[in-house]
Amino acid sequence: MTQKSFALIVICVICVTVHLPLSFVSEARALTAADLLTKQVRATAIKNETFDQVLDRLTSDYQIPIGIVLGDEKLIPRREIDLNLPETTVKDFLDAVIAKDPRYTWKLEEGVIHFQPSKERDALLTTLLDTKISHFAFTEGTSRYRIYSEILKLPEIQTQLIVADVAPIVLLSSGTMRKVGISFQESNVTLRELLDRFILRTESKRWVLMRWGKNGEYITLRS
Repeated sequence: MTQKSFALIVICVICVTVHLPLSFVSEARALTAADLLTKQVRATAIKNETFDQVLDRLTSDYQIPIGIVLGDEKLIPRREIDLNLPETTVKDFLDAVIAKDPRYTWKLEEGVIHFQPSKERDALLTTLLDTKISHFAFTEGTSRYRIYSEILKLPEIQTQLIVADVAPIVLLSSGTMRKVGISFQESNVTLRELLDRFILRTESKRWVLMRWGKNGEYITLRS
């Protein structure tokens, strides 16, 4: 794909702009590991949802920060699961999800719950997440779409995508069009650290990195 354009492919849905107070962000960031894992989750009944759809309930309803690396669809096809849980803790909720789809594992690191395949991990995604980013910043009022797009266009990231013959795609939706209510800047951090700090400081409580396509020729970063 040396001649392939790396222009971002856009899928348009409805646009919604949401601003949340900074006090909310500070409160979420202040949660300790014990606070996070022992937080109570209401009784839950879920049918026919993939594990990343299930986890979206934790981020949207309880503001639990989660980072997800989705496995290659060819190697780890999406599996729909059912959950029927009484009121429980975040930890027990996560363990119940993994029990339903043990192809994935979770770990709490630096205030963020990371999900990734327990096996068959994509080498490119692993390398990208460990890549050191010299500097990244955005100003207040920037949309998530713009932020995700700029991250995938960082020279440290784009260079590796070109070599791997993989094109970045950011999906334009109601979620990605939401604007962030703070300014942000980080230097000398890995991509994983950058994404974690973004969701810890903003109302966007989840990042998802995935590679897909017939030959794994696309990569997507989304909420």
